[in-house]
Amino acid sequence: MNEEVIERLAASFDKIAVALEGLHEEARKAGKRYWPEPGQQKEAIVSHVPTEEDRIRERQGVGKDVPIEQWLSDLGDPEEEAGIVGERSRQWIIDHPPEKEKIPDAGAKAASVGEPDAPSLETAEGKI
Repeated sequence: MNEEVIERLAASFDKIAVALEGLHEEARKAGKRYWPEPGQQKEAIVSHVPTEEDRIRERQGVGKDVPIEQWLSDLGDPEEEAGIVGERSRQWIIDHPPEKEKIPDAGAKAASVGEPDAPSLETAEGKI
């Protein structure tokens, strides 16, 4: 074999090696594009659709963590109350507790005695 043929053969092998390196690089890029590395896993988002029971509990002002038996027993004896006390009524009762000792006809006594701060019916009629 002559030297010229050997050089041509060596140059051809060099070109083949460069072409194979390019093909290998393209295949690696395609692999990353179509089969990417697994990334950081995101935290799952849990959604909740309220059921009829949840809506009832919300209307009663009871939390979700309370079992149904407990919030049903908190309603009280139906014979004691005429009905279920709502959230606003319950808050009003807490804010305005009933007085322990009521004085009957306290306003009538004050008006008849003639105290200066007590309103009288005569002064109101005279002004009209």
